[in-house]
Amino acid sequence: MTELEARRLLMADPRHPSPELREQIARQPALAEFHDELLDLDRRTHAALTEAPLPHGLADRLVLGSRYRAVPKARLAIAAAIAAVAIMIPWHFAGPPSDELAMLDHVRDSRWELLDNPGVSQGIVRASLAELGVGLANSSYRIRHLGHCVVAGRQGRHFTIDSPQGVISFVILPASIGSLAKDSLHEGDTVGVFEKRGDILLGAFGSSAMEGAALRRLMKSVFI
Repeated sequence: MTELEARRLLMADPRHPSPELREQIARQPALAEFHDELLDLDRRTHAALTEAPLPHGLADRLVLGSRYRAVPKARLAIAAAIAAVAIMIPWHFAGPPSDELAMLDHVRDSRWELLDNPGVSQGIVRASLAELGVGLANSSYRIRHLGHCVVAGRQGRHFTIDSPQGVISFVILPASIGSLAKDSLHEGDTVGVFEKRGDILLGAFGSSAMEGAALRRLMKSVFI
């Protein structure tokens, strides 16, 4: 048996070498070192795959597959990358986010809308919101921006106003069945409060310095 053949056999199954292979490992220090490295890698790989909650059987399939059959290096690398991603990403991101979180992420990702300030008449905003069955109250707040937005795969409206507490964003979205998982959220420098009216979800968003109760009062004064 050549050293290359011995290495291939060890890569296929480092834990159960044949008697002939054991004798060759004992005679060749370089092969023994290679065997030790494979055993260490095998232990660390199995530990990494079993410490985090993976889909049932994935860890065993990866380890056993690499051990008992010749798997091209490219396939092993892909499998390892998939496993690493599965370990690193928290499971609460595995499913679709709630409507509330999706709305908050939309506001945080669309900061340019806070800067957009051409001014929009209440009549235009009222007509646009009416298409979603939402009424806009008469108020003294100046509306800075109005736009259509797509959040969680559904088209809604996003407008901003000038308020004593700064620029406030409002998002109106047709609600999913699971809407209103939370009536408020706080992430980074943004706080959001939510209200469900029939099949519509309303959200108001301001800076984290603003109290949620004040933001909720403002939202109730804007919509009817």
